[in-house]
Amino acid sequence: MESMREKRLRGALELELLSVGWIMTESILSAIAAYHVGSLSLSAFSVDSAVELVSGMLLVARLFIEVQSGVPMNAKHPVERWTSGFIAACLFVLAGYIAVKSGQALRLREGPELSILGLAVAAASSVITPWLAVQKLRYGREIGSPSLIGDAMCSFTCAYMSWTLLVGLALNDVFHWWWVDALAATGILYFVLHEGFEAFASFTSGEGHTHAHHNH
Repeated sequence: MESMREKRLRGALELELLSVGWIMTESILSAIAAYHVGSLSLSAFSVDSAVELVSGMLLVARLFIEVQSGVPMNAKHPVERWTSGFIAACLFVLAGYIAVKSGQALRLREGPELSILGLAVAAASSVITPWLAVQKLRYGREIGSPSLIGDAMCSFTCAYMSWTLLVGLALNDVFHWWWVDALAATGILYFVLHEGFEAFASFTSGEGHTHAHHNH
């Protein structure tokens, strides 16, 4: 008979597989939209989705290993710790990309054009991604996995970006505020860096996240 942990692990694995499928679709469509209209925030959104895809695939591997081995992985387990470390690296890469591209857009005074495809993807993501994030966070707490909680924060970051993306594209289209695009992209840096340091701390210490993310 399956234990409660085994049921939760399988539920988390199924959720991650669903998440990877959606993120792959989201990343491809937003990249196409960004290429056609030259939007910084759409481009950053696409890169964020790609980073989230890597994070999700790492979690699929981590959960699959525990399901197959039957050996519980706490925060100190090497696989759990290294997964947290790789997720931290993903978040830092994302932060660096956003900082560089935002600075470039501000220097060149570039703004995006309205993209129906981009708006559609962002609108869908603004609903789907928060739900995925909340479920990942719940499973992460239930099985005591800092890496799964870190992946949930990647999803929350993607949700924040979809919301700022919607606002940035709408304001630029209506008021022609070219700088809103770069501002929307940089506005997410705080969240990305914060969660990157959280995941890195879990990697180095073998402890869970230092805060419970109640604000999310």
